[in-house]
Amino acid sequence: MTVSPPDLAGPAATETADRPADAKLVVDAVTVEYHTRKGTVHAVTDVSLDVPRGSTLALVGESGCGKSSLGRAMLQLPRPSSGRVMVDDTDLCALSGSSLKEARKRIQMVFQDPISSLNPRRRVRDIVAEGLEIQGVDGGREEIRRRVDAALEAVGLDPAHAGDRRPSEFSGGQCQRIALARALVLEPEVLVCDEPVSALDVSVQAQILNLLEEMKERYHLTMVFISHDLSVVHNIADRVAVMYLGMVCEVADTETLYRAPAHPYTMLLISSAPTLGGTLADTLGEDSITATSSELPSPLNPPSGCRFRTRCPRATELCAAERPPLTTITPGHQVACHHPLQENR
Repeated sequence: MTVSPPDLAGPAATETADRPADAKLVVDAVTVEYHTRKGTVHAVTDVSLDVPRGSTLALVGESGCGKSSLGRAMLQLPRPSSGRVMVDDTDLCALSGSSLKEARKRIQMVFQDPISSLNPRRRVRDIVAEGLEIQGVDGGREEIRRRVDAALEAVGLDPAHAGDRRPSEFSGGQCQRIALARALVLEPEVLVCDEPVSALDVSVQAQILNLLEEMKERYHLTMVFISHDLSVVHNIADRVAVMYLGMVCEVADTETLYRAPAHPYTMLLISSAPTLGGTLADTLGEDSITATSSELPSPLNPPSGCRFRTRCPRATELCAAERPPLTTITPGHQVACHHPLQENR
């Protein structure tokens, strides 16, 4: 595993008394805003999460809810507008230049579209080796070649057959394996996967998910898995954070979230997730819920109070007046709702 130099934390390292002892990745009050000609896009607003070492946290929600923006902010792509992103005791948001470059070896990303995320003009071996060349590796070209071959073999590709070919010669699933090899060749400690199977056929999705689980064990990874597919998340995640319009509305371990969702939006997602037997709610034996509107509000002008209130069948005047805080209702289960579904259980 890659070990960070002692000076990475530097003077910007912050106290860790407020974070769990086993947390590998901590997102603390992160806000991401984009300034456009039409106004400010509030992509992520005051999100705080922690990911225990060796576990997988899933970020779920509709398109446009801020999942990818939060994932990219973890890698400082771009840097968040405010807040902290901690890997162990290192605050990535406080680093720049060579310090940030060195720290990025510890956290890598697999992007959503496996084909467009690879340079079509470069050969696979050069694509996978690029991170090593940027970071610099003791041992020179021979060591780089050895590590590239090892990474390709780890994801199920033959270096002799695949190394000198270009991405256009591979299928979508194979390109995602190449993208995964590119991330793993640096031996990261944290891997952020941004909808890594959404662009793939169902049969290929299962192969990539199994591969991710295998790589997680092999490289001792801590993972953040971004997806809108709750069926996929149910099989791969230890904990799930549900996002709506830039904010986290519920966090719980996977089984608790699926068996006893507390936020109306979480229940809406479960009610609408299709399965072979109907919906995910039917499969899990949950009662369904229907939104009062199918229209997602604009992140340029999000609703006051609870951002889900314009679509929530349980909304009251309190929901418009006050933003509900993320509150613990049972150990490990947090919800941001004035009228949670589980309040009478």
